[in-house]
Amino acid sequence: MLKSRQVEAFRAVILTGSATEAAQFLGVTQPAISRLLSDLEYAVGLQLFERKGGKLMPTAEAITFYREVERSFVGLERIEKAAKDIRERRGGELRVAALPALATSLLPSVTADFAAARPGVDITLYGMTSPSVLDWVITGRCDLGIVHERIPHSAITTHELPPMEAVFIAPKGHPLLERDVVIPQDLHGRDFVGLASSSSMRRAFDAMMVTHRCAPTIRMESPLTMILCGLVDAGFGCAVVDPFTASRLPWRHLEVRPFRPAIEFEWSIILPNFSPISSLAGDFAAEFAGAFAKALAELRLLAPD
Repeated sequence: MLKSRQVEAFRAVILTGSATEAAQFLGVTQPAISRLLSDLEYAVGLQLFERKGGKLMPTAEAITFYREVERSFVGLERIEKAAKDIRERRGGELRVAALPALATSLLPSVTADFAAARPGVDITLYGMTSPSVLDWVITGRCDLGIVHERIPHSAITTHELPPMEAVFIAPKGHPLLERDVVIPQDLHGRDFVGLASSSSMRRAFDAMMVTHRCAPTIRMESPLTMILCGLVDAGFGCAVVDPFTASRLPWRHLEVRPFRPAIEFEWSIILPNFSPISSLAGDFAAEFAGAFAKALAELRLLAPD
């Protein structure tokens, strides 16, 4: 029966070129190497070496056999390296889903720094709506997600991020941009593009309009603030959105103003709670939370004194 130690001895002789060096390589005696090679030849039914001038010379059969042996050893070495990388948090796979506003602004920079410190990690980023992010996390298609709502769900663990105050946006030349701060009464009768009515942010906005007896003209809706910003940038009405989307992307014709009373966008990192959180996902969540807080502090410069 073929034994792993016999194969190791054979590989060591091929790699080093002699039984003496192979013995040193494996930390055994030279007679032990000779015995292992003899047992291997008997087990496989092949003559693997010939002695010429006191040296072991591999036969043609040995070279062919070695190719198969090396494939196996390369596979084992890759497995060992993968285990080492995982232990040291330098290898593995990480799948992250987030809103497009983050997936095209803050998330890439955080991911680039994270990946640079872990060259063996395979990372995949996805951009989608918050309900889709939730679905992908609870079904195991992503390791963690970033959403702009507080989503109570038994299948996830939620790490709340600092909230951010919504801002008013309009295309250059819009009359409301002459104001230092935009208020609900300013929006009455204005062409407006809003978030989908199912979002918590839209419900908060609608409640504020009712309280102040204001009724903007909702011309179009979308579940993504990125699309709202695109519409405004194209000259189609005005909107109230999160400052990340409004300020961190290169819009050409869009301008931002503070909006009062404040409406807060609530952001969260969500992870599945039906399985242990991987060290990679935990590390990434911590790094993203730190970068998010720093970016938010910079964005708060938009707020009035």
